[in-house]
Amino acid sequence: MSKDLGYGALANEIKKARSFIIASHLNPDGDGIGSILALGIALRRMGKDVLMYSKDGVPFNLVFLPEAEKIRREFPADRHFDMAIMLDCAQRSRISEEFAALKDADIFICIDHHLLEKAEADLLLIDKAAASTGEVVMHLLEEAGFEITPDIAQCIYTTLVVDTGFFKYSNTSAHSLEMASRLVKLGADPWASAKNLEESRPIETIRLLALSLSTISVGMNGKYCSMEISQKMLLDSGASMEHSEEFATYPRSIAGVEVSALFREVEPELTKVSLRSKDIVDVAKVARFFGGGGHARAAGARIKLPLGEAKRSLEEIVKKELGE
Repeated sequence: MSKDLGYGALANEIKKARSFIIASHLNPDGDGIGSILALGIALRRMGKDVLMYSKDGVPFNLVFLPEAEKIRREFPADRHFDMAIMLDCAQRSRISEEFAALKDADIFICIDHHLLEKAEADLLLIDKAAASTGEVVMHLLEEAGFEITPDIAQCIYTTLVVDTGFFKYSNTSAHSLEMASRLVKLGADPWASAKNLEESRPIETIRLLALSLSTISVGMNGKYCSMEISQKMLLDSGASMEHSEEFATYPRSIAGVEVSALFREVEPELTKVSLRSKDIVDVAKVARFFGGGGHARAAGARIKLPLGEAKRSLEEIVKKELGE
């Protein structure tokens, strides 16, 4: 049974521990990586033994973040940790099979800003009002009395711009804008995040986008739009799957569309879907039908079906949610 803690209580627990493994979900985004780095840097500055872990490594557009090179892809064997901290993720298997099998950790902790149905952790810190998990990490660090250095500020600022879409999504609030201002005053460089996330796309990304845009399909009286990426498109464009991380916003941008889905063929029997909505449908609810999760307006899942079958299966759920 997981126990919900407030900021102060968890800060005290973290101060007691000496060794940590900090991780986020597979196919990590800016919130996951930025949160790992912000917390990891802070704990190391306090003399803690910290291993920062990401099974899929660091996406190409996030390697600019301070100490990104210290995140390990290899899971440590035969090593004990006082705490295993999951960031922006509540299920151990969503981090990696190796992490899910980890036995030699005294306490598992989940730090997140998503509404959770269940969490595979002993202790929880969930702040649904936060715009990003990085924001939760910042409040935790301040509660613990840790200094927010320029490097930490850069990492947390990046979590904010990623999860708010550079302050244009519906989760943007006066508070998130005030926090961004504070982070800039603490040393974050907005142009560094914008340049690397928005202005440094490899040519392969644009070639892949052109192929993917040709698959756009609108249905359900114009309320649903899908787009797809196949393994053949990756070969033809010379791109890798990580080059498509931001494509999910394109089908949602069409006038009249309420729900959009980007389908990515990971393997012949495995499809990843990224869901977006504008105002009405809770796409996290849709994602949970397939073992995924996320926010009301942005969610995702890994569907163990071929691309075509995954599309048909998800469309049936979306149709019900739209009342079509």
